[in-house]
Amino acid sequence: MHQAQFYRYIMSCFCLLFVLNSYALDVTFVNPGYSDSRSQDNSTGNFWYKVAKLMHNAADDLDINLNVKYANRNHILMKDLIREAIKEKPDYLILVDEKSVSGDFLTKINTQNIPIFFLLNPPSPNKLTVLKKHGLNIIGSISPDNQNVGRMLAQDLFEEHASHSDVPAHMLALLGDYSTPASIERTKGLMDYLSRSQVNLIAKDVANWSENESYIKTIAFLHLAPEINIIWCANDAIAFGVKRALKKLNKESQVKVGGINWDSTPKTLQPLNVSYGGHVLLGAYALITLYDHNKNSSVWPIPHHTYSIFTRLSNHNKPLILQINKADLAEIDFKKFSRMSHNWQEFTVENLLKELKK
Repeated sequence: MHQAQFYRYIMSCFCLLFVLNSYALDVTFVNPGYSDSRSQDNSTGNFWYKVAKLMHNAADDLDINLNVKYANRNHILMKDLIREAIKEKPDYLILVDEKSVSGDFLTKINTQNIPIFFLLNPPSPNKLTVLKKHGLNIIGSISPDNQNVGRMLAQDLFEEHASHSDVPAHMLALLGDYSTPASIERTKGLMDYLSRSQVNLIAKDVANWSENESYIKTIAFLHLAPEINIIWCANDAIAFGVKRALKKLNKESQVKVGGINWDSTPKTLQPLNVSYGGHVLLGAYALITLYDHNKNSSVWPIPHHTYSIFTRLSNHNKPLILQINKADLAEIDFKKFSRMSHNWQEFTVENLLKELKK
């Protein structure tokens, strides 16, 4: 091949790549968490960091240009990032209505009719009605079955306790917060189970998703009520703070502790008795949903959907959970879970596990 022909060939390849990239889907995600998994300021765990990393794995498979903006748990910064994202005019904007911050803020700005999708913590139905009256282009949302997992966690903790002791069950419940939808729904599930169980609820209090706060409160509650033998936690970060307090009080073996997130156990602590997770995957699933919607919105509209994803950590699903905690599912082809795929598979923990083992 002559030099001039070779040059034209190379330029045509670059042009082709440019054209293909220009048609890629642009999605911006305003992430309420931290961009650095090792941040010293973060006592709430790496849940949102892992959500974003797994979304990048899915985006690579779906040819999506994913831009993640991290708010570092700063709600003032979150508002600035939403405003910045709107100026960039992505094809889709993914938001989290944590503590109702996003929803309230959106009524005060011009969102340029950008399609908005809510992840994990959507606004309430009443708030969604208000947002739509303000002309916002809310296309859908996805949230996990939080009420169900609150109930399942309480039930499993009681069964763990009852299988090892004849002593009556006395529970302390450490909630996430008072306003985030996930916390409210998990607490509803907890209280529903307690209303028809043999468990005596000693106290419930918020720990603001924080390991440090739960550590302090657990020590205080156990001094006041040493009979506590079950501690229900709204997430694993809270549960690890509880375990740290129990270790200090030399009571690790006396109290059953459970949480939600599938987080890796710190090396200095014993594992939780129960941990549920799976919702960390819903960011990746959201991208698959947006990908299908973009291909054919009339065939694949996006509802406001509660997804049954929560699964208890077990030896069976541990290989998947280990990879999730490494924030890396690059081995999985997420395109197989798109409705556009000829070999479509339902997006479940079990199917993801099968794909990982191939």
